[in-house]
Amino acid sequence: MTIHSKFQDEIDRSGKPSYFNLPPLDVSVAFPQATPASTFPPCVSDYYQFDDLLSPEEQALRKKVRECMEKEVAPIMAEYWEKAEFPFEIIPKLGALRIAGFTTKGYGCPGLSPTASAVTTAEVARVDASCSVFLLVHSVAMLTIALCGSEEQKQKYLLSMAQLKTIGCWALTEPDYGSDASSLNTTARKVEGGWILEGQKRWIGNSTFADVLVIFARNTTTNQINGYIVKKDSPGLTARKIANKIGLRIAQNGDILLKKVFVPDEDRLPGLNTFEDTSRVLAVSRVMVAWQPIGISMGVYDMCLRYCNGCRSSI
Repeated sequence: MTIHSKFQDEIDRSGKPSYFNLPPLDVSVAFPQATPASTFPPCVSDYYQFDDLLSPEEQALRKKVRECMEKEVAPIMAEYWEKAEFPFEIIPKLGALRIAGFTTKGYGCPGLSPTASAVTTAEVARVDASCSVFLLVHSVAMLTIALCGSEEQKQKYLLSMAQLKTIGCWALTEPDYGSDASSLNTTARKVEGGWILEGQKRWIGNSTFADVLVIFARNTTTNQINGYIVKKDSPGLTARKIANKIGLRIAQNGDILLKKVFVPDEDRLPGLNTFEDTSRVLAVSRVMVAWQPIGISMGVYDMCLRYCNGCRSSI
């Protein structure tokens, strides 16, 4: 080890030029005709002729979301993408848009139309796909509580989640079976006063910082899929960030480990008892996920057009 260290020191002194450790040039100096991603280009097209489909209220909401994303998120997204960290300072700004939960109705939720939900999802993804993942995962957790939760659970969680004061995650995917809910290995065993959860989840967005985790597990008595609300820092619960991603780097996907996690009876979702109940939630969420690539393609178009208009060809 000592020999290697001395040899490496000699290489470091003699083999590298004096400017080896200089910081990178600012893009304004290195590539003056380029505009940094922090200055997001304006929308230049109706893309898919949305305007004719939207009510005045939906058009106003789309404009509000677009302005927030361009002014509040775009200036910092490159920095956080490089660090693979989530910009928690934008959560109150996203909460002020009143879109979390999308079509979820009542209990202070936005109750947006499917069209408004689709357009807002696209507008968020247009500027940053990771932020749309954050909102979608959180909103699916809200939707699950709204569709399958008790009245007490809806009263307790939905308003604060709609305001993004309480953050949720949705934990279905497992290492061995992906999102195949019919093959879950995570188990829920009935005990006095509640349930004991054992198992592992993977690729769960928001999991490392969520306040409430909607966990899917197989009931060991009925062999059916049940749903549970698990609070952060519950004994036996850990969530660790998945590192070295090359895409959606701002989104915080994690591995969840459940080791004899006790969930009281009042935190079991009473309307989630079978695979069919899980499918009801997935049917809604998949429609919204489909609008993410539409939004991404809108942003790519705007970026490419700006670059091409400012590019000096050498041909």
